[in-house]
Amino acid sequence: MKMALKIIKGNIFTTQCQTLVNTVNCVGVMGAGIALECRLRYPTMYSKYVALCEQQKIDIGLLWLYKSPNRWILNFPTKKHWKAPSEEAYLHAGLQKFVQTYRAKEITSIAFPMLGADRGGIAHSTSLDILSQYLSPLDIDIEIYEYDPAALDDIYSGTKNWLLARDPADVAQQTGIRIDYVRKLVIAIDRPDIHQLNQLARVQGVGIKTLEKVFALAKEQAQDDLESQQKSLF
Repeated sequence: MKMALKIIKGNIFTTQCQTLVNTVNCVGVMGAGIALECRLRYPTMYSKYVALCEQQKIDIGLLWLYKSPNRWILNFPTKKHWKAPSEEAYLHAGLQKFVQTYRAKEITSIAFPMLGADRGGIAHSTSLDILSQYLSPLDIDIEIYEYDPAALDDIYSGTKNWLLARDPADVAQQTGIRIDYVRKLVIAIDRPDIHQLNQLARVQGVGIKTLEKVFALAKEQAQDDLESQQKSLF
């Protein structure tokens, strides 16, 4: 049965879909946007992606499905090199592969960004037209997200509250990050114009490595807190 496409202006990481599409290049760089968010959230996937690129196994028209415990990530190449623009032909190639394989991959619902738009240079209207051409006839729930930089994602508030409640000196000691970098991150994460983890990477003095280490510590301590709470119930 044909399902209706949903066009949503917001943050793709708030989706309830089983699978989320991550746009990637073919040279092993996840340095901005959705790709950077995925790098921070799924470090094991990122490491495997870098290795696959080194082996030249990531290419236009080839899709790589990564299955984490809570969500599947479909890595979709929209660029050859991160410095190069996207091309409409790259979208067609990847979407043709998706249509041919989504049932075999057991994908039951999926959220797409506007492929190739924004940093890729393809007009939003063109991207949406191409997406609709391939996805409209399909029989699964599909969401297409128009990126809203002011929309909160599903973990930013929790990470922000965690960091603001910590002593920067303790965070520096536990992560090995210089304390002045931690303090810059604390100031940045409390800015009213920043709503998502990937936006922090654009702040001068806050690098991706700092974000990776701090977010990894936040996740680890959140998991420890959850396990402690569960134990206290018995």
